[in-house]
Amino acid sequence: MKSIKGLIHFLISIVCLIFFSALPVYAQDAQLLDVTIDEAKGDIEMMLPNTFDWVSIPEESGNTFSEGTQIRTGPFSSVTLVLAESSVILVDSLTYLTVEQFFRSGNVVTTRINLIIGSIVSTLDDGAKFENDYQIITPSLTETLNSGEIKKVVSGAMYKDSVRTGPRKGADVGSEETGGYKKEPSAGQRARANAQKRESSTVQGN
Repeated sequence: MKSIKGLIHFLISIVCLIFFSALPVYAQDAQLLDVTIDEAKGDIEMMLPNTFDWVSIPEESGNTFSEGTQIRTGPFSSVTLVLAESSVILVDSLTYLTVEQFFRSGNVVTTRINLIIGSIVSTLDDGAKFENDYQIITPSLTETLNSGEIKKVVSGAMYKDSVRTGPRKGADVGSEETGGYKKEPSAGQRARANAQKRESSTVQGN
């Protein structure tokens, strides 16, 4: 019995030794990279790693952050992110994402973008200096971005609803083409319609 326990302790010791001896090698080899905010328009906020406060992003370009940072955009807002001078991400309005991983290990740059909701357009230069392991992760799918590609990825129903343009001109109200809803006239439209009715009644009375 003692021999079995001793063997188990020995194996555990070997596993721990291998694990902890590998940590300094990873730390020395892996280099965290900065994400640069190239352009911000409107209401843009970010939450830095190990914090719980959202802070506004100024419209001036040049600010940087590292992996683990969360980004969210308000209505009619957008921000452009530059990753290692080889990848550009255009973050559209009403979008919430996290730059989960962004580091270089050897000759490989690893990028993981967690797109929780909204829309982004990502590009990866064909002439990048390093190999790229680039993935955009959403709740429903994972997209891989290769060198020379441009991809638009949309996640969630909120963004889909926000870009709804209403019924096609000439479509019947309540039909599938209108999305099954009736668009009510605005106050200005009702006022103009009432004025036209009054003018028509005046002309007929004369």
